Amino acid sequence: MNETVKHSDIRLIQLNNYVRPRLEENKSKGFVLNGRNNSFYHYIIDRKNGSPTNSAILRSYSDLVYGQGLRASNAQYNIEDWANLKMILKTSDLRRIIDDFILQNEATFQVVKSKKGGLGAIYHLPVEKTAPSIENEEEEIESYWYCRDWNKQNKYEPKEFPAFGFKNGDIQIYKIKPYSAGQTYFASPDYFAGLPYCEMEEEISNYYINHIKNGLSFGYIINIPDGNSLTPEEKDELEFKIKTKLTGSSNAGKFVLSFNGRDAEITVTPLQVNDAHKQWEYLTSESRQQIMTSHRVVSPMLFGIKDATGFGNNADELDTAEAQLVKRVIAPKQQFIIDCLQDVLRKYEINLDLYFKPLTDVVPPTQMSEHVCFSEEKKKTDLDLFIDLGEEEDLDNWDLVECKPVDYAEYDLGLSSTGTATPSNKSRQDLFDTITRYRYAGSDSGQREFCNKMVRAKKIYRIEDIEAMNEIPVNAGFGPEGASTYNIFRYKGGVNCYHYWEKLTYKRKNEGVKVDVKSPIAIDKSKKQPAKGLAGVEPINMPNRGALI
Repeated sequence: MNETVKHSDIRLIQLNNYVRPRLEENKSKGFVLNGRNNSFYHYIIDRKNGSPTNSAILRSYSDLVYGQGLRASNAQYNIEDWANLKMILKTSDLRRIIDDFILQNEATFQVVKSKKGGLGAIYHLPVEKTAPSIENEEEEIESYWYCRDWNKQNKYEPKEFPAFGFKNGDIQIYKIKPYSAGQTYFASPDYFAGLPYCEMEEEISNYYINHIKNGLSFGYIINIPDGNSLTPEEKDELEFKIKTKLTGSSNAGKFVLSFNGRDAEITVTPLQVNDAHKQWEYLTSESRQQIMTSHRVVSPMLFGIKDATGFGNNADELDTAEAQLVKRVIAPKQQFIIDCLQDVLRKYEINLDLYFKPLTDVVPPTQMSEHVCFSEEKKKTDLDLFIDLGEEEDLDNWDLVECKPVDYAEYDLGLSSTGTATPSNKSRQDLFDTITRYRYAGSDSGQREFCNKMVRAKKIYRIEDIEAMNEIPVNAGFGPEGASTYNIFRYKGGVNCYHYWEKLTYKRKNEGVKVDVKSPIAIDKSKKQPAKGLAGVEPINMPNRGALI
């Protein structure tokens, strides 16, 4: 018996497209969200987690931007500023700020004042947990709101903090956001146009797996017996249940529901597509290509992706591709982050010329000679920079009247703000006609680069410079549990070290006046003065040989 099937009794279940959410203004509290409960930020995060190509590129870009870390070309002249920055901005926070900026094209961090009113710390703040306030009449954003989870605002009440440069709160929020035409509150990722392809690649991955689990079928026609006796509401309910269980990429394919007469059987007919592998190949290739295009990838080989054209044996070609990527994509991002950091540092009178040390020194062969010169200039380590700022003894104008191992207990080793070690910069221990300096002393030979360089340099330093050195990795790996920094004044080169600090007192020379060698303050070079504190004792002669046990 033939039965006419009504169009309303055949239903096609399909996937829906994602549409970017609109901005949501909360006028009662005065903040703006990037979609409902900041959902667009989370959408972008999901595209990173789900798309293999997108994830690989984002991770590589973040590593290239950070490189080998933040440096300052004038650190040797502003060592206290550099030491302060090391304490203010930790590596973990800087890495997270960079990760957010690469992913979202935005990043936020807290600017925290110290008790004395200076810059105390810079802490990363997840951008998806922040929201700007509605702009004022001058089109300025005066504050930002923080909420641990915008989906649970009743549980985690949003808190308002002033934007950097507005008001004088102990905590201010700085937002890194490039200008984007037509977008006042939020930026779009640089690869925004590639997001649908990121989602496509993600769906294809799910589709592959579940297509195999579903017996390599591309969908089914489900015949529902006695479907004509169901009410429209019952049909809707049945369709909803099937959608909930079976639709989406996780179940690979579409389902056609056919509500038949009483005499029909329950049947599930698979839909076969003979050229499925061709569709898969095209969609996979297309999504990958469009993702790389949106990221302005110069060569897919830089991210471990081999393109269809292959790659020649000339290694210079890959080096050139990396150099072009750094020049056109990475360097502008680095400079934008640096500009924002220096905007904060300048307000607190921290003057550093920041740059990111490159992850690699790859350049095109045509620029090799220029690059070699540049590499030599940036070659100096933190220890070399510290040694460079040391003073040479000025025995033409000063007499050395005392030299003895340091009595550590004499000094308050708090950081000073008197500047770097140059003949024109005084120390807190200096008087009008007497100055105090310190020198690293002991065996002329040792097993550690730090000790060898410090002894052979024979430089003299102010107490402030040695204190600042405690925050700089001049002897990385020899601190407690392999730490990069530690108290150099107390522990010198580390466990089992044979060196110590000696204190030198100089008296200004007066014309026609000579130092009385019999004076109590005159140096007796025939005798080594006894050490009264740990700074003047070699770690090998300290308790536990200088180890913290």
